[in-house]
Amino acid sequence: MKRGFIWIIVIAAAVLLGAYYFYGFDGNENSNEPLKTVKVQRADLRLEVVATGTVTPDVEVVVKSKAGGEITSFPFNEGDRIKKGETIVKLDPKTEETRTKQAEASVLISGAKLEKARVSLRDAEIKLKRGEVLFREGIISRQELDDAEITLEKSRTDLKLGEAEVLQATEAFKEAKERLDDTQIRAPFTGTILKKDVDAGQVISSTLSSASEGTPLFSMANLDNIYVNAHVDEVDISRISVDQTVTVAVDSLPGRSFKGRVERIAPKGKVERTVTIFDVVIIITDKDKEFLKPGMTSAVSILTDTVMDALLVPNEALRTKNGSTGVYVMKGASPQFVEVKPGKTDGISTEIKSGVNDGEEVVTSSLKQAEPRVKKRFFF
Repeated sequence: MKRGFIWIIVIAAAVLLGAYYFYGFDGNENSNEPLKTVKVQRADLRLEVVATGTVTPDVEVVVKSKAGGEITSFPFNEGDRIKKGETIVKLDPKTEETRTKQAEASVLISGAKLEKARVSLRDAEIKLKRGEVLFREGIISRQELDDAEITLEKSRTDLKLGEAEVLQATEAFKEAKERLDDTQIRAPFTGTILKKDVDAGQVISSTLSSASEGTPLFSMANLDNIYVNAHVDEVDISRISVDQTVTVAVDSLPGRSFKGRVERIAPKGKVERTVTIFDVVIIITDKDKEFLKPGMTSAVSILTDTVMDALLVPNEALRTKNGSTGVYVMKGASPQFVEVKPGKTDGISTEIKSGVNDGEEVVTSSLKQAEPRVKKRFFF
């Protein structure tokens, strides 16, 4: 009797175990997660191009000097605002005064030589005319007449050399005067000192070349207008145009943004790390633009288009089925594929022009989440 009861228990356990595997119970009550859905809704779709850039001033120059000598005064510091024509740096003028006097003396010497050459030329011309008369009268030989002609040609050459020396000495004198004037460096425009390259007590050497190769003293910029030089990928440059609205953010001011607009677009791209980019100049129009400093790295969002009151779905809701684009719309408790006509996208949401209605629920998760799991089935 006991043995029959035991067999009944064994058979019942086997039946339960078979049902466990047949119906797919695996001990995890969350194995069939519900589908994730969102409602189709209307909103404004903002299409933007995102790029990086650098804050730059309106005008920035490096002020140099052709003069040499000891710096006797440089009372300004980085960040100080200076006015146009204001004396910023003073040099000891003794060295340049000496050079100017020497250059002036060279002008006087070359002028005297030129005048001497003119006198010699007149003398040679007179002697040649007299020689021609004497030669016709047979008083002098042909050789003497030829010597007079050669003397005249030499005098003409000496005159040209004298004129060249005067011109050379005059230009040297002008440059010496410029170097003397450069012992007092004045601000070329009203702006702010960005960097000091020298300081009082330092001795700098003069240069005899052009002004562009003078000794750098300081750099300054006009900060009345602030710009951002943004680097836009060639893929997006066709969407950029002048006067588009721009939002600028910098790492040093988290949570803050600055308004701007596109002012210029480079006509030619440049290759950086195998990627072609275009420089886009953005002027900052925000009232708090003084918080932006030259050299700051910025994140730029350029508004290229706005679709007002667009019917939007998340991009993850879009599916492709049998070559058609659509979404799965919840019809009761089950999803149903509906073909749609997508429009513009900002990379997160997509405009739907037809196919769904405002308020309908579309599936954003994988449809496999709602499918029953297939388990191994055991038969007894």
